Amino acid sequence: MIKEARDKLAVLLQGKVPDALETEHCASEEERQLANLLNELFTYMQEVHQFIVPLSQGNISDLTLPPPRNFLSSPFKELHSRLMHLTWQAGRVAQGDYSQQIDFMGDFSEAFNKMIVSLDRNERELKIKIAELETALSRISQLEGILPICSSCKRIRLEGADPGQQDSWEAIESYITAKTQTMFSHGLCPECVKALYSDFT
Repeated sequence: MIKEARDKLAVLLQGKVPDALETEHCASEEERQLANLLNELFTYMQEVHQFIVPLSQGNISDLTLPPPRNFLSSPFKELHSRLMHLTWQAGRVAQGDYSQQIDFMGDFSEAFNKMIVSLDRNERELKIKIAELETALSRISQLEGILPICSSCKRIRLEGADPGQQDSWEAIESYITAKTQTMFSHGLCPECVKALYSDFT
């Protein structure tokens, strides 16, 4: 029985789970107890193996957890629990919740948390740009269409106003300022300077 136990332990150390030892032919009670302990170890290792192989392949939602008596599986069950929570957190991030942070996977945690900060910053910047574009589009739409303008004084006729009434016409500067919040400063171009102040030029 000692040789059989040694051979099965060698198989276990090669990364395989051996079959159970036969206990009926043990020469003594001590051999039977040893065989029972080794069989329990083989069972534990089989349960751990059946759990961690699919876990290592990324299958975390459809696993059968080893029973609580299997203390060898405790670290793997803890890892599984954290991966389940990480999956939930990633789903929350996908929905725009950038408050998620992780702290249990070393370098990965740091990279994940930096990604969240970057996504949050990029989304805030994108929202600002969208607001700016919407404002610009609103201003553009305010200036769309045909403007009725006086061919002499360049006043703009207000929309829907009576063209025969003088107060229906507004200075172009006032009209554009009201529509776009643009401010004007005034000066004279060279041609107007000559026409208006020829005696001084």
